[in-house]
Amino acid sequence: MIKKRKLGKTDILVSEIGLGTYQLGGSSKINDLPIAFGNMDNETANNIINSAFKFGVNTFDTADFYSLGKSEVRLGNAVKKYRNEINLFTKAGSVASYSDTAFDIDLSYNHLIASLDRSLKRLKTDYVDVFQIHKTPQSEEDFRSVEKAFNNIKSEGKARYCGASVANRYQIGIELMKRGLVDTLQLYFSLIDPSPLDELLPMAKQEGVGIIIAEQLAQGMLTGKYKPGHTFPNSDIRKHSYDNNLLQTKLEKSQEFEFLINEHRTANQIALSYVLSRDEVSTCIPGAKSFEQLQSNILASKIKLSDNELDKIQSIQQEWSK
Repeated sequence: MIKKRKLGKTDILVSEIGLGTYQLGGSSKINDLPIAFGNMDNETANNIINSAFKFGVNTFDTADFYSLGKSEVRLGNAVKKYRNEINLFTKAGSVASYSDTAFDIDLSYNHLIASLDRSLKRLKTDYVDVFQIHKTPQSEEDFRSVEKAFNNIKSEGKARYCGASVANRYQIGIELMKRGLVDTLQLYFSLIDPSPLDELLPMAKQEGVGIIIAEQLAQGMLTGKYKPGHTFPNSDIRKHSYDNNLLQTKLEKSQEFEFLINEHRTANQIALSYVLSRDEVSTCIPGAKSFEQLQSNILASKIKLSDNELDKIQSIQQEWSK
């Protein structure tokens, strides 16, 4: 059974490994740009969700933008029979763009309220356990509208708690905590991106803000599946997320941790174990495109890196900043 952790100072207990559902909605495009990791049929998605629950996963993270709502629909259909036994997290704030990009940002009060109402219908539930803004505030007006929306959403019982998905915009996450606006933060943190260790994670621990880790596998680059020189097909969002130089840098960095792999643990399990070695972290939410990937990720809950291994990891990371 997967271990449980407290989500900051909330009263929510989360499985330390949850399920991110970005992949589960299948392929979608905006302005002819892919916004997913390829296709997935409904049967596969349903099997992954139900298998995760059987393995002890009680925390499922989604967003209205994932496959333009299809991820929420599939998740809601799958979990309705055990809704009261799990935590549902969703997000809003990314909207389809009218320009040549895939999306724009809308953190206005009316949009956030309406988005959550639509998400609740797709998820077939009266409330979510955590509602998160999907993008960071860009102005004082954004901060004010987010605060107003969060207060309304919690007072009406549409979400038990509210937070922000800040990705790698760590300073905005710190500002949100300073303003007392968030119960949780979702952010990028991995073997090849240890930046939150400097300031954000210590502050979150001090403030009792629950930490949800995304991109713990660096969009698959820490799974051992991709080697330097790899390129993604046009149908994959990663093809459009990174220029080739950045992609190759990330892949090269990932190779530096191959010494940790052995017959008892895989690359993805090591990457997840590293994230879970931090007590500031409440849960991480890797996605899965197959039952085998899901099972492998969940087994990481049983793996513990030694102090010596963690010291070696830190030494490698420090070399990058010299």
